[in-house]
Amino acid sequence: MTAERCLQGLELQLAEVEMLTSMYPSPGELILDDPTTLELVKAVVSGELSLEDLENRLGFTVKVTVQNETKSLDAELICNLPHEYPFVKPQIFTRAPDISRDRHKQLRDELNKELESHQEGGIIIGVLVEWLRERLYTELQQLLSDAPPKLDDENKKGPMPGSDTLTRLWIYSHHIYSKEKRQEIQDWGKELKIHGFSMPGKPGIICAEGVTRDVFEFWHRVRRLSWKKIGITEQEVIPMPVNPVDQAAFYKFDPFLELVLDARGGKGREYHMDLGQFSKYLEQHNSGHIFNLFFGLDAKVKDDGDQP
Repeated sequence: MTAERCLQGLELQLAEVEMLTSMYPSPGELILDDPTTLELVKAVVSGELSLEDLENRLGFTVKVTVQNETKSLDAELICNLPHEYPFVKPQIFTRAPDISRDRHKQLRDELNKELESHQEGGIIIGVLVEWLRERLYTELQQLLSDAPPKLDDENKKGPMPGSDTLTRLWIYSHHIYSKEKRQEIQDWGKELKIHGFSMPGKPGIICAEGVTRDVFEFWHRVRRLSWKKIGITEQEVIPMPVNPVDQAAFYKFDPFLELVLDARGGKGREYHMDLGQFSKYLEQHNSGHIFNLFFGLDAKVKDDGDQP
C-alpha cells in the first residue's frame, strides 16, 4: 500500500476518533491506549512528522453498558487500528466478564462475522460499537431468563469434562512482543482464574496451571492468535485432589501475571529477558528442569497444529 494511501487512512482514523469521542464523552467510556500516539498521528497528517517515523498504532477501548430496571451489563470493545485502516480490517477484541465463556465465544464469532460483512475503505468502529450494544441487550435478556438449575438435575449431569483433573501447561513461542497480545493473555489468565505467568520477549514463555477445562480454554484462545511459532513443550496432569489443601499444593505459581525480568535489547524491536534470572525464578518455584527443556540440548517444541 502506498504512503499516500496510508496518509488517507490516518486522516480517516483521526476523524473516527473525533466522532467516537463526541459520541462517548463520559469518563471511562472511551480510553486511548496512549494519548501520545494520537498526537503523533496528527503530526503525520499535518506533515510535521514523516510516516516512516510513526511506529505505534492508534488503539482505544470503548465501554458499552446496557441496563433495564433490575440489572446492567458491561462489555468492552478493544480496537487496534493498523496504519492502513480503514483500507484493511481493524483488530478488535471484546471483554465481557459477566457473560459465560460459551456465550462470549459465540458473541466474538458473531462480531467477527459482522466485521467481515463490511467492505474495506469505510470507518466501521462506530457501527461495531452499536452492534455490540444491541447484542448485549440480547445477553441481558438471556441472563434474566436463565433460572438456576435444580440440584438434582445438576447431579444427574455429572462433572463437566476437564473438571476432575488439574493441568499445568508449558508453552513456548518464538516471541511475544505485541502489547495487545500481551494484554489479551493477561486478561484471559485472570478471567479463567488460572495460575502461572507469561514472559514476553524472544522467546516467549507461558505457564498455565489450574483446572484442566480452564487451562485448555486458555490454550485454545492463545493459540488462535497470530504466531510465528507456538507449541506445548510440557504437559502435567493429575487427578483432582479431594482435599482443598492438596489442591492448593499443586500450584507452583501465583495467580496469573506477566513476568518481566531485566530486558536485554536486540535488533529492531527484539528483546529478551535475562535468562539467568529466569532460571533462578524457575528454581524458586520448583520448576528448574523446565529451563533445560526450553533452552538445553533436549529442547523440543511441538508444532502449532499439535493438540494438548
